[in-house]
Amino acid sequence: MAEDGPQPAARALRAGRYERWLVGSGVALLAALAVVLAISLTSHQRTSGHGCIDVSAATEVGGSELYRCGAAARALCTQPGKAGSEFVSFQRALIAACRKAGLPLPFTGGH
Repeated sequence: MAEDGPQPAARALRAGRYERWLVGSGVALLAALAVVLAISLTSHQRTSGHGCIDVSAATEVGGSELYRCGAAARALCTQPGKAGSEFVSFQRALIAACRKAGLPLPFTGGH
């Protein structure tokens, strides 16, 4: 019977360690979730609209991101596109952003 005495105490100690580990893991998970939530609520991605354009496009030499408002956006939207296949994706993204912002597009001379 002397052997039965320490076993419940050892089980209680192991359960206590497990519970502390479980609670600690839960707290760490909640803290990480709070950080992700705070970042997602405080940061925002710019979008095209109301006279502003936001253009992101991949080119052969890398990526390009451009954000302009007002006269600068209007000037960018109305200038003719550059020739060359490396600018096609950027030109398409620019035209879509200009349309979304309600800005005039350049006359392309198409049929």
